[in-house]
Amino acid sequence: MEMNRELQTLNSEQLRQLSLPLPAEAVTPHPTKKFLSSIKSIYVTERLNEVFGVGRWRIETDAVEKQERMVVVKLKFSIPDYGIYYECYGGNDNPDLGDAYKGATTDAITKVASWLGIGADVFKGKYTNGKFQAAAQNTKPAQPAAPDPIPAAAPAPVAPKKRITADMLNDPILRDQFMRWAYKGSRTVKDPTKFDVIAFLRRTYDADDTTAVVFAKFYDEYLNSKQQKR
Repeated sequence: MEMNRELQTLNSEQLRQLSLPLPAEAVTPHPTKKFLSSIKSIYVTERLNEVFGVGRWRIETDAVEKQERMVVVKLKFSIPDYGIYYECYGGNDNPDLGDAYKGATTDAITKVASWLGIGADVFKGKYTNGKFQAAAQNTKPAQPAAPDPIPAAAPAPVAPKKRITADMLNDPILRDQFMRWAYKGSRTVKDPTKFDVIAFLRRTYDADDTTAVVFAKFYDEYLNSKQQKR
């Protein structure tokens, strides 16, 4: 029976193929974040087919948020033969909701693919405006070393912001803690109705656009539930 089949393990050759750099034409400038690049989904699909085979991997998507321009989807990705299962959120801002849905799906699948090593260089920021930034490309002749500067007092280190992801908000306990924290923050402003929950979130946490939208959605639901209890 299929349920009892032995799961396969990724071998070194598959791992090597997954992490091979994508061609330059696979990478385009991000439509909204000019300092980032995005990956065309067809190249992700081709890489998955090359390594695992056509029809051996699956995706399912559900739209979890639709606004005037923004669509957020939840994508379920699986490679049953290898026991690989991932869930990820993707978002896209587009006045055409059909295009926004496609863009959100592309955003999610490229994130999942990066967890397997596909396009990892892009997510590490080694691509800028479609060009691979490698140390080997720096062809400037070596300059003589400058004399050591006079030591100065080191600036006080700035603590990095903690990362928050949309997946973390799927945990009911964590989500409730975050919502209570945000609600408490809204009580510190003169007019709570004008409270910008996304700005409040990003002052403390490192959150991407998708996570911020999901957080705001859950916060609205939290406020509605509190009002209904009154």
